[in-house]
Amino acid sequence: MGSSTWCIFSLSLLSFASHALALQHATTLKSFDELRLECLQYLPPSEASYNVEDCSDRCLGLVGRFWNDTTGRSSNSIARFYRPDSCDQDYVNRTLQCMCETVQTLPRNASCQRASCTMQCYQDQFGQLINREPLYVPFNKFLGLRIVGQCAQMLQISGVRLDQIMVEGFDKTPEGRCLMRCFLIRAGLYSDCGGPDIERFSVQCEGYGPEYKQLVTNCYEELKSQQLDSCTLATRMLYECVQANEYSTSNILSVFEPSSDILAVFEPYLEGTISITDFARLNIMVALDNLIVYYPSLARN
Repeated sequence: MGSSTWCIFSLSLLSFASHALALQHATTLKSFDELRLECLQYLPPSEASYNVEDCSDRCLGLVGRFWNDTTGRSSNSIARFYRPDSCDQDYVNRTLQCMCETVQTLPRNASCQRASCTMQCYQDQFGQLINREPLYVPFNKFLGLRIVGQCAQMLQISGVRLDQIMVEGFDKTPEGRCLMRCFLIRAGLYSDCGGPDIERFSVQCEGYGPEYKQLVTNCYEELKSQQLDSCTLATRMLYECVQANEYSTSNILSVFEPSSDILAVFEPYLEGTISITDFARLNIMVALDNLIVYYPSLARN
């Protein structure tokens, strides 16, 4: 291959990679190995001079957003990291039985132990670990509000008007529906060409099984047949196909409800109650920038 041909090939490959990356928008994709590597950087080293409990499995769940310390259990989305044997018809029951015998016997505040037992049950009973494939990580409340704020900026919607839209409902006005379309696209859950990404919605909304996916598919096809404009189609898809889905156990719209709890989490770091570096404090302030701009009432509270 000549040097000029190689340059053209390299540029084409780089262009394709950049295009693919751009299509992910604000989506977070991480492999299980990447979760491990990230946690290795956060947790104390093995040679730490003080006794510390092994919380590596809990860290994996927190970074991958499939572990909940409040309930002391994992969400269904942990299953995305495991591939069951196609001939195994009893892997779900075995995994649940394993967790009943191990996880449920531990105190709820024993988060690290409960997370480790959960991971062990999935490893032994559910299926083969998918460790290298980057998979969708559901967004949390803070990131959801940040994406909405970014979309409001792009659509030139003021903070006052954004507050009104969130109170009225995104489906009530044309600008609200276009804001929701922008959010779904930027969150990596929807595209005008492909419609809803049902696998990602399943992870985000904890709606699993063929029944969930079939209901979303049938509902969306029915909406498409009505020749709706793109903003109305995207918004009605969320409200009618995802939110109203009887097999979903999560309310995705709850992330759009601003909460002072978000600021309360960062308060001790910003006020100096908990010691952090000036650089870390600056990063927190930058991350909160969009939230304060578009939800000034939180700052006043």
